Amino acid sequence: MSNAINDVLKTALSRTCSKLVYRRELPPNQRVIPRFVIYDVYDPPENVDVISYRLKVTGGLVENGFEIPYIELVTKVPCVDLVTDFHCVTGWSVLNVEWRGIPTRYLMDIARPRGGDYVMAVGIDGYTTNLPLNALFEETTIIAYAMNGKILPREHGFPLRLVVPSRYGWKSAKYLSELIIMDSNEPGYWESFGYHDNGDPWLEERFNESGPVTMRRRVRFTRP
Repeated sequence: MSNAINDVLKTALSRTCSKLVYRRELPPNQRVIPRFVIYDVYDPPENVDVISYRLKVTGGLVENGFEIPYIELVTKVPCVDLVTDFHCVTGWSVLNVEWRGIPTRYLMDIARPRGGDYVMAVGIDGYTTNLPLNALFEETTIIAYAMNGKILPREHGFPLRLVVPSRYGWKSAKYLSELIIMDSNEPGYWESFGYHDNGDPWLEERFNESGPVTMRRRVRFTRP
């Protein structure tokens, strides 16, 4: 990385952010493990240009659709240090993960959605996941750019990762590039195979009523 980029990343880590802890009892049928199991539907993106990278908030129901440069996001937008547990739908949990990022409700206050019940989170790699729009207004939902005191590692979603502690981990989309406010719900990648639209770990919302269907990895979900 260039010296200029390194300076930006150092600034992102040295900022003073508000502190937030989200801690609840372990959800049913979860076991604690010491470190993450890494999953990717598609190959992680390589050589992301953070100088040109922008996060988009779009959709026909937003009053102010916008995009914001990565550099501005990590150096100027209000930030939060969040300590929370991470729960994977496959049954494992990692406790006390430290994330640094931007509150999604700050971005929603800018976008001002006029309606819509669901949002689609889209990754640079093409991964998608839908979740209720109200999840983005939760105090504990952030867009993370750092993890455990370091800039977000590639395997955990560099440059940005949506982190939604109140939902199973597949809702916390890695390599985040866009949030699309939808006027009607449609499934993301795993939801198209029967995974739950809400995904609350404490309610064990792993699958929709129809249950899972045969999973096909590396099959891209394309929007019309």
